[in-house]
Amino acid sequence: MPPPADPIANARRDLADAERRLLADRADNDAFRLRVLALDALGASGLAAEAMAERPQLFADHERERLEGDAIARRIGWSRATAVHPSQRLDESRAALAALETLQRESPRQTTWESTRLRVDALSALNHLQRHEEVVRGYQALLDEGIEVPAYILATVGDSLLALRRPEDAIPLLEAAIAHAPQDVNARILLGYALIEAERFDRALPLFATLAASQEAWPRHPGAVTGYENWDRYSADLNHALAHSYANDNARAEEMLQALAAIGPANAGLQGAVGSVQSRRMRPAAALERYGMALTLDPYDRDAMAGRVSALTSLDRVGAARVALADLQQTHPEDPRLERVERDLRHHRGIQATLLAHHGRSDQRSAGTSLSPLGTRDRGWSLQVRSPLLDDRWRVGVFAHQDQADFDDGRIRHRAAGVGGWYRHDRLGAWATLGGSSGTVSSGGATWTLGADWRFNDAWRAGATVARNARDTSLQARRLGIAADAASLSLSHAPSDTFAVDARLMRLRYDDGNTRDLFGTNLARRLLSRPHLLVDGLASAYAGRGSRGSAAGYFNPERDASATVGVRLDHIAWRRYETAFQQRLELAAGPYWQRDAGTHWVPAVAYRHLWRRDGRQFEYGIAWSRPVYDGVREQRIALDVALHWGTAR
Repeated sequence: MPPPADPIANARRDLADAERRLLADRADNDAFRLRVLALDALGASGLAAEAMAERPQLFADHERERLEGDAIARRIGWSRATAVHPSQRLDESRAALAALETLQRESPRQTTWESTRLRVDALSALNHLQRHEEVVRGYQALLDEGIEVPAYILATVGDSLLALRRPEDAIPLLEAAIAHAPQDVNARILLGYALIEAERFDRALPLFATLAASQEAWPRHPGAVTGYENWDRYSADLNHALAHSYANDNARAEEMLQALAAIGPANAGLQGAVGSVQSRRMRPAAALERYGMALTLDPYDRDAMAGRVSALTSLDRVGAARVALADLQQTHPEDPRLERVERDLRHHRGIQATLLAHHGRSDQRSAGTSLSPLGTRDRGWSLQVRSPLLDDRWRVGVFAHQDQADFDDGRIRHRAAGVGGWYRHDRLGAWATLGGSSGTVSSGGATWTLGADWRFNDAWRAGATVARNARDTSLQARRLGIAADAASLSLSHAPSDTFAVDARLMRLRYDDGNTRDLFGTNLARRLLSRPHLLVDGLASAYAGRGSRGSAAGYFNPERDASATVGVRLDHIAWRRYETAFQQRLELAAGPYWQRDAGTHWVPAVAYRHLWRRDGRQFEYGIAWSRPVYDGVREQRIALDVALHWGTAR
């Protein structure tokens, strides 16, 4: 049985034969036809179409239209090759699309398939030009006319649907594309991302894992001594790691990407991917370093250019972020993520506002008078509004707050309002506020705060604050006309998104000569990461002392301390890109000790809802606890609501 024919080898022989015959006789029409058809078969469709134009009468309509269509398709394919300069990146796609439209306009196709083919190939050019709405409209027009769309374009249409944030519509198209071409790695990757964007991680993660396992790193042709580089395996591994990051498992994603980076450190796309995961791990400086490495290798890498804007913004280097955004706008003006990057920076530079309100009730379990420093009923609110950034570093604004509590001898109310200025650039943040306060009794007067913090690196941050007539003053003390000044130091260590610990030391100096020192620390460690569920272990410790003890006339333990352990569950109940609804449950318990009052276990439960959308967050919740004051157990129920606008902190 003879071996199967090799079409490429046959086309080469035909081309050599035609060239030899034409060299002998340029008028040999049969040799001319053979040469044109052989060039087309070898992929030189542009040369074939140019040659055919010299003697078009030698070709039937269907042959002429096929050759012209092949030339257009080849131009569209080559237009995706890397350009010498990014400003020329889309020139070939525009030229190919213009040539295609000229054919449609000036030489309408006589063959139904060739007419359809031009319309289908136009979708590929439009997709590369990021004209995704036109891609979808063109595809729908074909369907509306009852035309069977060839499978090879389905993945392209699916990609445009993803760019338009329509993953549910993209999924069936991508599944159909894979059914026709099971070995199409790019289509399978696109399907994985469509499933992720549709929040179907249960299907997406196994898909990426299966895809990576199906690709040999160094496949070997039969009889070959060595294997060859399989870039499909690289794409599968890279996107498998990123899929874990999108599923909230950033630690695993980082581990997978670091292993790849050790193999290919000079790969710009890989360094940019490591940077994106570092950013999600709350390490903007490390992310910026990776983006810089990527841009050194490829100055026009769009992922690194977009990530650089976000990293600089997170580092409060807003001026540099604006320059980086301008570079991205100039280099990749068609990039679909550009709008999101612009919006994020606009939100960061815009107005910032925080509105908080709470209402609580404390009851003594023995039906006696409540000893809570918050009274039997307490409520309050606070508002802070800051201006858009001035000179990329400064904000001015206003603040106001009111607190009140009901005690057995009446209601105490305290309010304050004023103006402030905030500075933040790179590592340094500083602020000052000045206002006036008033109350039911004479604990009013001027109030001011001064504060600063310093970011040592991605993990460590320290701060200090001093306040006159501080809001932390006990309302029990205010009912006696006593105010307090405060000074505090804070230190936080958050090396990643899965671990954070902070500590705060505060001194309150009351007008009656009492000083109260407080120390508290909180720790959170990720126990479980799932696409829609995060579980964190919590621990906290507290210690306090008051110089006047019970003689102060308000709750002021001479010595007290507590330790608490708990768990926090964050469930993402619904999410659509930047819009999400999340519910949170916290359970905690631990011993509380007070000198001369013994040790008691204090349980606490809190449940809240969080709604997020485009730089805004609205949340509300309820909390229950059973605190102990001077050895007497009480029950407390509290409601709170908060609205955050912008990135206020």
